[in-house]
Amino acid sequence: MNSKMTMLTHDLETFSRQRGADLFGIASLVPAHDFIASGSNPFVTQFPRAISMGMQLCDGIVEQHTPNELRRHSLYWHHVYEVVTRALDFLAYDVARWLIGKGFKALPVPASTPYNFDKLEGVFSHKLAAHLAGVGWIGKSCLLLTDRFGPRVRLVSVLTDAPLDAGMPFDRACGKCHVCVETCPVKAFTGVEFRAGEGREVRFDVFKCSEYRREHPCGLCVSSCPMGSRRRHRD
Repeated sequence: MNSKMTMLTHDLETFSRQRGADLFGIASLVPAHDFIASGSNPFVTQFPRAISMGMQLCDGIVEQHTPNELRRHSLYWHHVYEVVTRALDFLAYDVARWLIGKGFKALPVPASTPYNFDKLEGVFSHKLAAHLAGVGWIGKSCLLLTDRFGPRVRLVSVLTDAPLDAGMPFDRACGKCHVCVETCPVKAFTGVEFRAGEGREVRFDVFKCSEYRREHPCGLCVSSCPMGSRRRHRD
């Protein structure tokens, strides 16, 4: 292993965590080149690596986000998009500047990326980067699940040509758990486990989800998942 590469990766992780990253990993994008190239912005294919970073969602806010609470007032949507998403964008910008200052190319991808509205897809998949980096795995909810926080995270990515030590992807199964499938108000999840190479539609009807969220600040797939419960954190 190249010692300069290892040191650069270590210094970058330290810098990222000092600026608020709770999760950090490096993804090699080479195995996913064809998939990325088929997306709405082929420009991103010039970058061989992605820095994947995440911030934890506040447990107190996630846990008050229940089906009953949706009919009243929930802080969840404000917390996710107005607070954490903005913080991630500032984090990604700082990391990109750090890399550029060292002579590398870097492109911060917004935490809520602009959509291809026909397909409801972003210009780059933060979940893909996090999965390839070994930060977490894809659950039946199509969310990234992590050992430490379950799905209670938001992600951001910085694309770069910097020589960094890449992690390794891993897969875990949700097993018999169908909580997210049963909780979804519009039954957008099929309950099928993630398998690389299969289309999103095998597991998730994104159009059902999007239509519902136009008038309902949902997110029950996050708050209901047992992987993120406080009980699990204490175990």
